[in-house]
Amino acid sequence: MLLKKQLKYIKVLLANFLIVVSLAIPDTFGYRCFASQIVIKVNSSTDQVAINKLIFGSNIIAYDPKTYETWHDWKDREYCGYSNFGAGIWDAELKLTVDAVIKYAQESGITNLRFPGGCGAHHYVWKNSIGKDRKNFLFGMDEFLSICEKIGVEPIITLSFFKGDETDKAALVEYLNLPDDGSHKWARERTKNGHSRPYGVKYFEIGNEDWHGDHQNVKNVSPADYAKRYLKYYQAIKAVDSKAQVGVVLWKKEWDKEVINIVGDKVDFGIIHTYPSPEVTKEKLADLKSSNIFAITLAVPVIKDDYLLNETGVLLKERSGKDVPLAITEYNGGFVQEEPVPYRHCLGTALVNAELLRVFMKPENNVLMANYWQFCNSYWGMIANGFDGTYKTLYNSYYKRPNYYVFEMYYKHFGDILLNADVNCDTYDASLYQPIKSLVKRIKTGTIIQNNLASGKWQITAFDGVTAIVKNNILEINSFEPKEFNYYHSRIQANIESSMYYKLSGYIKTEAWEDEVGVSLEVQDVRGWDQTKSAVSTEKIKGTVDWQYVEAVYETLPDAKGVNVIARRVGDKGPLKGKAYFKDIRLEKFVPTLDTKIPYLSVNVSKSKDGNKVYLMVINKNMDNSITSTISLQDFVSNDKGNAWVLNGPSVDATNEKDHDNVKINHRTFEIVSATTLPRNDTEFEFTFEPHSLTALEIKRKN
Repeated sequence: MLLKKQLKYIKVLLANFLIVVSLAIPDTFGYRCFASQIVIKVNSSTDQVAINKLIFGSNIIAYDPKTYETWHDWKDREYCGYSNFGAGIWDAELKLTVDAVIKYAQESGITNLRFPGGCGAHHYVWKNSIGKDRKNFLFGMDEFLSICEKIGVEPIITLSFFKGDETDKAALVEYLNLPDDGSHKWARERTKNGHSRPYGVKYFEIGNEDWHGDHQNVKNVSPADYAKRYLKYYQAIKAVDSKAQVGVVLWKKEWDKEVINIVGDKVDFGIIHTYPSPEVTKEKLADLKSSNIFAITLAVPVIKDDYLLNETGVLLKERSGKDVPLAITEYNGGFVQEEPVPYRHCLGTALVNAELLRVFMKPENNVLMANYWQFCNSYWGMIANGFDGTYKTLYNSYYKRPNYYVFEMYYKHFGDILLNADVNCDTYDASLYQPIKSLVKRIKTGTIIQNNLASGKWQITAFDGVTAIVKNNILEINSFEPKEFNYYHSRIQANIESSMYYKLSGYIKTEAWEDEVGVSLEVQDVRGWDQTKSAVSTEKIKGTVDWQYVEAVYETLPDAKGVNVIARRVGDKGPLKGKAYFKDIRLEKFVPTLDTKIPYLSVNVSKSKDGNKVYLMVINKNMDNSITSTISLQDFVSNDKGNAWVLNGPSVDATNEKDHDNVKINHRTFEIVSATTLPRNDTEFEFTFEPHSLTALEIKRKN
């Protein structure tokens, strides 16, 4: 028996040696760092917070069928596509749920559903979605809430920012939440429609990504206009149901600041959407190997989303005066192509979504709920059956896509109480790829090396129709009748080092600056944009705005010798009129603080409520190699065997679109052999994680 154990440990040591050797080989991301020993250490006796199960939400498509679909004739109705069937969850002819889809939803463990979801909410008139004699909206408000009741999930309603007014929003809340006691008109209407008991809907979003307009008549919405209308809706909803929770749409820091400055503490949760990807064009994406695509994308939740959730929470608290949780009501991998495979449906995106769930679960990120986009069929569904929006395909057999399995694994093979894990493992450097560099520059956190390189004098070139002068160290630009509109004629030259980060900052003030674009500060390679295509600009300012701080992070080119800091207005069209002022301009060497060394093993750990089971959910981000790790469970003596469920396929870009079992979960048991020198109350063993995989481990306490 002793010899058998010795041979096993020799095999483990040899496997670890081979892995370390292979990880030292250079690849697209440069030389990989490697740890002296790969260890996952868990203290099972340290209580953390209960896991918020509302992060396991999803979306159901249910738009106004007239606005967003391609149509087929069905039962002489004018519109009949995806929305009337809830993308396949509702039988609009029999007025019943499609039980197969309900079962998939229950077995996936989803806990809340968002409705009607997405940009379809822009033109959604809820009063058209209720009542007996509808020719469309056949999957309407009551039908949606009936499936929530049947699945056993919490509903979240996205209210149209553009359709209706505050009275309309109040009427909906009355319809959903107030008793039919004779004094509420819309509650009486709900009873007429077959549901006398109030639904008790708790969560309401005011709009969906409204900064980009309604895709029809409104091109964009300013943060001030959004915030002012939001307040009207918020107050109307609260007047009807004070327990209703109302969410505000967030986007980027500049939008968020202005919105929260106006709404103050009149917010119950902030709304964020995230779609990680390499953030390159389809053409550039096609030139990348899938292994590199997903090594990059798997770094994004760690580098970007984790940071931005925390930063947004801090901003909300500072400006609202209270802790405001965040709702990520849309997330998925941000892939919108079909060749060589639809990456949004492949194993790699499933791993990305698993990584996002780990980030959402962290208590410090204060996430109220999260909603995968979206549950069934259509472009993003995690299950599919070839449904084409017609009745004849409604009852086709379903298959599971890789993203579905992530939810199923967390539902069936993860616990209730979150634990901390100390992970020491190999890493790869994601900063060597341009999209990650762009993230670092966009997030703008780091250490300033205090040496202002933009302390020289403004060099001003004459420009017809514009005057520029410097008074008391303030650059003043007056535009009155320019014949051209691309302004770059006031600049400060600075010497810099090549291949380094620099932060450009300063203050801009505008007076009646009539301009659709706005003015900014820009740092540009001294050789010019046409030759180098190397520049970055700050936020653009227009209208009448008092002194506004602006900043941007710039990375110099490998052969750069100098840069120009420019008072900038980009564009070849007017109007262009007014005054702009620039002061306190700084260009400083900048060292980003974001760690772009990404551990290959991403580890999430939990335990059961009674403490008798420990669960590990582990992503191996290494695309080529298995990784063997020592797993140390402190204050936990385990059984001699554990259970492992592994989600994997033949490659990271494998899908189930043709072969429905190509990516799947495989279950196996494994032996737990601890060294005899361990403390009596600890367990330690080795486990090998397959490349590009998600593994759930379940370990029971020894009786």
